Amino acid sequence: MNLPKNLLQFAAAAGLILLNRPLLAQAPAVNPERELAMKIDGSFTVAAVGDFIEVHPVAELTDPRVHNAIKIIQNSDIGFGNMESNLVDYPNYPGTYTDHTGPKAAAADIKAMGIKLMTRANNHTTDAGTEVMFSTNHLLDEVGVVHAGADKDLESARAAQFLDTPKGRVGIVSMYSMANPPLGGSVETATYRFGDSGGTPGVNVLRLTTFHVVTPEQLQQLRDIRDAAFSHRSEIKNAAPPPANEPKDRLNFFGPWYKAGTTPAGLSFTMNQDDLRGIMRSIRNGKEWSSFLIAGIHTHEDTNSMVMPFLSEQPADFLVDLAHKSIDNGADMFVGTGIHALRSIEIYKGKPIFYGLSSFVYQLNQGQVALERYRAAKQDPYSTEKTDAELSWDAWANPAQTRLGQDNMESIVAECKHDNGHLVEVRLHPIDLGIDAPLSEKGIPRIASPALAQRILKKLQTISQPFGTTIAIENNIGLIRVPGAR
Repeated sequence: MNLPKNLLQFAAAAGLILLNRPLLAQAPAVNPERELAMKIDGSFTVAAVGDFIEVHPVAELTDPRVHNAIKIIQNSDIGFGNMESNLVDYPNYPGTYTDHTGPKAAAADIKAMGIKLMTRANNHTTDAGTEVMFSTNHLLDEVGVVHAGADKDLESARAAQFLDTPKGRVGIVSMYSMANPPLGGSVETATYRFGDSGGTPGVNVLRLTTFHVVTPEQLQQLRDIRDAAFSHRSEIKNAAPPPANEPKDRLNFFGPWYKAGTTPAGLSFTMNQDDLRGIMRSIRNGKEWSSFLIAGIHTHEDTNSMVMPFLSEQPADFLVDLAHKSIDNGADMFVGTGIHALRSIEIYKGKPIFYGLSSFVYQLNQGQVALERYRAAKQDPYSTEKTDAELSWDAWANPAQTRLGQDNMESIVAECKHDNGHLVEVRLHPIDLGIDAPLSEKGIPRIASPALAQRILKKLQTISQPFGTTIAIENNIGLIRVPGAR
């Protein structure tokens, strides 16, 4: 440098230049093992629950079974759940909303339960447009509940959000899986902003492609039918060219994808690699700037076309891969919601994966549901010949008679206990959302009766066994003791 000597001396004295050293010293290499490890010493407990669809507050109910369910969350360091319904200040909100909408008071009620972090990327976030999405975000902000997954654009919706606690900073990343989205995206999908275009508000979507599983012989039959049709393409104006370099184990049959396999009516999914890359980057970045990070997904994909919708007890193939990749990139916990039923549990590299946590508060607007039933039947919605309860959702009116109703009313609070940076135990508290309750009390969490608790926990034992998860049952609570915990 040809700077005057006195200027060099001034710069050195001011700390701007280190004489006889390079101007830009090389930064020390980042140690991934250190950055992606859990960084909270001592005891640290996370209570994770599933979906919240809350139409009226429940936290102050004096019913001891309700109180004891909520107390588990209140006694933890962090309470986590998924905000599936929207919230509006009814007297003052000028926009529209659906029956998946709760009052402003529900935000404070959720905070009173001990919920501090919520995922927001799901299929109901923009039910009535982005205005109701922003209303919900604002009301959660007002009470101090940190949320992620839904925002003004994809960069904001995909980014990790943080809560600073006395024990350390906790991050959260939220995503919603969408199979076969329409060309051009959907109303839920947030988009990145590029220059003067894009920047659509919405949720952080992980796009999927669905593959229907057929036998190799059936796949060849489909290929023969398709190729026979393509042999006539010269007769069709503007006909698309036949597929090139197509893998032998899969094919596109004029829209739907098929894949060779052995499971009758099985379903398989592939993830959009751009979405996956962006989500993994958010998880990794989020963990580098926090002490503990939760990755949450709202997902409805089943494992088989013959399973009743949202009731597959095992996770779809992509979900296992996604959960593992999330933990590999720094997540300390992976939580799936959306199917309103319990799915298997896995401990992967000492971290908990809950493939489906069902619901925690599941109150639908029964009047609205009944009104829709009346209209579907082309009946007078204001007739007094039948009551709302008679025309209400059958699975709620008589849940014990259907698997749909029973599984939708069973849940757990997953209490994850950590010590000095390691998961040591997961306690599974069975929850009854009102299997035998009257309509006015359905969807409210209660500690399950001993008989129901045993049924829930034994089911979890069975469906988690393929992942090598051992669940002990003691005093009607499930216990997962983590091997190798310090």
